[in-house]
Amino acid sequence: MFQLQSFSQDKKDPINRLMRAAHQRGTFNGNVLVMQGGKEMYQGSFGPVEANSKVQLTREYRFNIGSIAKEFNAVAIMMLKEQHKLSLDDALSKHVTDLPAWADKIKICHLLQYTSGIPNSKWKETKGDEDNLNNLKKVTELNYEPGTKYTYNNNDVFMQRLIVARITGMSFNDFVMKKMLKPLGIKHGIMDPTPADQMIAQAYNNEGIVDDMTPPISGWTNLNLDDFYRWSEALNTFKLISPASTAELLVPFSDGNQTGLGKGTMKGIKMLSHIHDGTAANYQALLISEQEKGLTIILQTNNKQNNLGSLSEAILRIMEQ
Repeated sequence: MFQLQSFSQDKKDPINRLMRAAHQRGTFNGNVLVMQGGKEMYQGSFGPVEANSKVQLTREYRFNIGSIAKEFNAVAIMMLKEQHKLSLDDALSKHVTDLPAWADKIKICHLLQYTSGIPNSKWKETKGDEDNLNNLKKVTELNYEPGTKYTYNNNDVFMQRLIVARITGMSFNDFVMKKMLKPLGIKHGIMDPTPADQMIAQAYNNEGIVDDMTPPISGWTNLNLDDFYRWSEALNTFKLISPASTAELLVPFSDGNQTGLGKGTMKGIKMLSHIHDGTAANYQALLISEQEKGLTIILQTNNKQNNLGSLSEAILRIMEQ
């Protein structure tokens, strides 16, 4: 079994060689952080902030973390539950009153477990939150009876964020900034950045074409390495929601399905592991937090190569040698 120990240069150097080799092959452009026992074991930044730029990445650059940002709406829902402002058994229609009758069938717990039956957003055709909501108002029936089937669905996420906004009277983005990031000391997190914002790594494909940064729906938290780690530790130490609420979020509809926190395990009131990956166009991110090993690995890229899993496995092998 992996034991906590004081890692020296013999761990840092092979990780550095691994990441440099990946960058030189053109299979990694981004940032990596390895923490062990709360101490930084390795940090590396590789490549430009966007295609063909002479400006190189540093650890301060913020990245879109894709679906990992869905943790923020899941945690926000549980925060409101703990404040007795909602129940997970509440019908969607209780908090979002301008939807068709099918909203009476959907519970908040269905949204968290991606089992609502709401048709997915027409992602490529959607031009913002109002457009997405108007499209949902035109839906006449659900794809299936809520709670009977799993479908990973951005409209479940959209509805969670809308519930937070309707209950609190502030936008979801403001709620995240004021009630989540600020209390945790996450100083550089940003919601839905634009090309005008500074210190944003802009994603691009292998042909050097930069992604459109405008999301079809709002609510996407962008983080740099250090704030990403701070968020992970806040989940591990239950700074925003209780162990019971965290455990509830980690229960999948069935084995292998994603939850509001991706995947994870707990034992009593202790978080054992938390793993979540996210993709948004050519952004990709991966968080691996193995609390039994005292180890956290964060990988962020703005040039998706679908290899963060293999890179993290290689880092884990180095750490376990």
